[in-house]
Amino acid sequence: MSGQALLNNPRENRGRRYSAADRHALRITGLVPPAASKTLAEDVQHLLIQLRKCPSVLSRYERLMHVLASDETLFFAAAQNNLPQVLPMIYTPAVGDACLNYSDLAIPNRGMWIGIDQKGKVKDVLDNWPADNVDAIVVSDCERILGLGDLGANGMGIPVGKLLLYSACGGLDPARCLPVVLDVGCNTPAVRNNENYIGLDQDRISGQEYDDFVHEFITASIEKYGKSTLIQFEDFGNSNALRLLNKYRDEVCCFNDDIQGTASVGLAGILSALRIPGVASELKDHKFVLLGAGSAGIGIASLITLALVRNGMPEVEARQKCWFVDSRGLVYKGRANVSEAKSPFAHETSLDVQAVAKEGLLEIIKVLKPTGIIGVSTIRGAFSEDIIREMGSLNERPIIFALSNPTSKAECTAEEAYKFTQGRAVFASGSPFAPVQLPGHHTHLVPGQGNNSYIFPGLGFGVVLSGAKQVPESMLLIAADTVSKMVGDEQLQVSCVYPDLHSLMDISANIAFAVCQEAKALSLNERNIDSLDVKTIRDMMYEPGRGQI
Repeated sequence: MSGQALLNNPRENRGRRYSAADRHALRITGLVPPAASKTLAEDVQHLLIQLRKCPSVLSRYERLMHVLASDETLFFAAAQNNLPQVLPMIYTPAVGDACLNYSDLAIPNRGMWIGIDQKGKVKDVLDNWPADNVDAIVVSDCERILGLGDLGANGMGIPVGKLLLYSACGGLDPARCLPVVLDVGCNTPAVRNNENYIGLDQDRISGQEYDDFVHEFITASIEKYGKSTLIQFEDFGNSNALRLLNKYRDEVCCFNDDIQGTASVGLAGILSALRIPGVASELKDHKFVLLGAGSAGIGIASLITLALVRNGMPEVEARQKCWFVDSRGLVYKGRANVSEAKSPFAHETSLDVQAVAKEGLLEIIKVLKPTGIIGVSTIRGAFSEDIIREMGSLNERPIIFALSNPTSKAECTAEEAYKFTQGRAVFASGSPFAPVQLPGHHTHLVPGQGNNSYIFPGLGFGVVLSGAKQVPESMLLIAADTVSKMVGDEQLQVSCVYPDLHSLMDISANIAFAVCQEAKALSLNERNIDSLDVKTIRDMMYEPGRGQI
């Protein structure tokens, strides 16, 4: 490839990073400015300066999407070498604003929108994708984008963003990634009434028609790309997320990041917290109240249960370590309107507890006396000052995880958690919060961000490397173990329960190795992985800026 075609190919284009000899050999002399060539490191620094000058979150997002579409090497070199700065610009919290405004953004198209109007022709539509080989598909029907609700076709920012993180944090080749939106309609009038709306102008379908369409997509994807292609479900609504996962998890190489990835990163944070002085060091000695009983909360509680069972606790007893509070109050056995998904965590309880079941989270905490509260409710401020103070009175080091995304939906801020517990809270959130220094304290407290990017990129890379036929829960459990073990003492000393974001590629390599070992132990691997170790896996990762930054 040479000439203008090379410059138009984002995979091959190097901007101004061509020597005079290269310009001549590639027949691009005159097609790039005549100034002396730049280095990749110089281009990355220039891009970071430009991003800092952008006036808004959305303008930074737009700028990066244009770089991605024109110079893939620059994009991923900037991301991989500056993850703490760039990650919030390409995913949480920027992606929430991007999805809310997607129809009005001036960005190049990326991914595939497959509409319900193409039912019966999904395989033909997939044939339009230019890549013949795909390792990972992230698919969403966009019914529950973060905590923002049904955004219809505007939700493409989520599959695109997740796959960018697969490459930026986990080394998966972006040329072998496919973002998909299944456009089955949208029930949010404000989205559809936008004259620029990019999706189908119709109500969201449901029932058998919906199930048939999803099944057609999954079947067509497997037929085209093979059984070992990873299919990641993303931001499906509560009525479908867990149901679809349970339907396909034993038949297809698939997982749901909102359920399983969130569970794994949540458990990783809890396991790290056990190493902080003042926190009971055994998981069996903890009790958790989860605010929000959707798919994410059920996933977290289920993985905590699995971890306890692994440690020798009977499953029934292990489930009783997790209690749920939903929109109707405390979930307990005998309460009306307990769904099938919540029923394993509807426990026998005393009349005293039942008496406060509808009295609000504070009263429930007073009677249950948990060691930790986990927010997956998308209700800003749900962890009020009174609730945080109560947790502080019950525990020397209360665990307070406000995991809802984006930042505007977090149950409390890091500052609130620290301030109302005199700096004793072990806090984590789904979106980033800045370090906090309380009056009279000599050191900053660093809130950990329970970002799923700690988990799914390495998990996915391990699944792809091993050719795993399924993604069992044990893989999520060992991913949580791996992340927790990589949290250093210096992080724990400032109450941070997650590793440094700079080390995400190394974390992903370690997770991928652990996943490969688990796939082999369970005889799920379709590929020979005997020669793989962490270093070999790290060297195999897609990293276009390696040795140049």
